[in-house]
Amino acid sequence: MNTKTLISGIVAGIVAFFAGFLIYGIIMDNYFTSAMPTYPGLMKDPGDIWAIGVGSVIWGILLAWLLNSAGVVTAARGATYAAIAFFLYALGSCFIVFGQMNMFPIEGIFIDALCSAIMMAAAGAVAGWMLGRPVKN
Repeated sequence: MNTKTLISGIVAGIVAFFAGFLIYGIIMDNYFTSAMPTYPGLMKDPGDIWAIGVGSVIWGILLAWLLNSAGVVTAARGATYAAIAFFLYALGSCFIVFGQMNMFPIEGIFIDALCSAIMMAAAGAVAGWMLGRPVKN
């Protein structure tokens, strides 16, 4: 992995973090809060924001590496690739979790996958744009 890809990934991760806050923490908060079962100790209050940030940056780096490997160098293609990849990733992960736990109803699988796709499309647009920029000497 080259420096340009790494930097693109870190920036994409930061975008994913803030997009996730907007989507999951504000827009969809009521849905996910009401759809999930509750019991003492399940949710951290407050959550460990540093861990969410680290995870977002790791996702951003993974995304930038995938986009670079696919030769993506535009914001539009970055957004499209990221939306498809993370929709499928979230869909698969949510079905596995649904099969193992009582965390959310079946429609929550599709809602979460759609939210993930939107969140990572924003990150993919930034990563694709950054990957297409010329390297300054």
